[in-house]
Amino acid sequence: VSHALRRLRELMDDPLFSRGKNGLVLTPRAEQCAGEVQLILEAVGRVFDGVPFDPATTTRAFRIAVSDYALATIMPHVARKMRQTAQGSTIEVSSIDSGVATRLQSGAVDVAFVGERLSEALVVCELFRERFVGLVCERHPLAAKATRGTVTLAEYLAHPHVAVAFGNPGQSPIDATLVGLGKKRRIVMTTPGFAANLGSVRGTDLVISLPSRLAADSVQAGLVTFKLPLAVPEYPYFMCWHRRTDNDPAIAWLRGVVIDAVAPIKRVGPIRRIR
Repeated sequence: VSHALRRLRELMDDPLFSRGKNGLVLTPRAEQCAGEVQLILEAVGRVFDGVPFDPATTTRAFRIAVSDYALATIMPHVARKMRQTAQGSTIEVSSIDSGVATRLQSGAVDVAFVGERLSEALVVCELFRERFVGLVCERHPLAAKATRGTVTLAEYLAHPHVAVAFGNPGQSPIDATLVGLGKKRRIVMTTPGFAANLGSVRGTDLVISLPSRLAADSVQAGLVTFKLPLAVPEYPYFMCWHRRTDNDPAIAWLRGVVIDAVAPIKRVGPIRRIR
């Protein structure tokens, strides 16, 4: 190993490793090359592997990064599909964060579900299009009009709102649309995710606007959904993975499972009362 490391250092004209507090650490040059070296090693591994992937016998752990939205709407369908076809496998679910692109590149995550393109190094597949709906408590002053689908923009804005803190606070698709109309909603509560908002409106005068599939899949008694009285564009929801796993048969199988699993929820459902 020492001789091989010496030859690498000579070829790269860089020490590659230096001693740190907890052992050896990569130099900046080594960190720069690590991703490409990993691609080469994995490609070589596939050449010599030659063993076809069999979901019925695999014991592989699949790692998926999700938001609270995907955890509630997509993962239940994916989990059922995987349990039907790969009972020996396991699923490791982690939260989406600012480092998810790096985790996909390093192999710490196999696929991720996101609402935007994160990096040119990632391949994306649009799973479906989503839209926002409004939701209030059944005792809310707007409940009757919400049931009839007659909520006006003035009425929507007359009540306090609970919202999700996106990467750029105040720049959700709803707020961006309102800015274009010269309007603004009064946000009195902000939470880190959509799922946390559902319980917040029961028994209050709050209004929330959230993705339609999350409203439909969250069986919460005493809540009423309604069509938003403003034209917020639908937005795509993606599955993404790093290009290095394009030809990995196990990850390709996982991607196929996800596509099959979301087929029943691909079409946006009608606005309806949640029972």
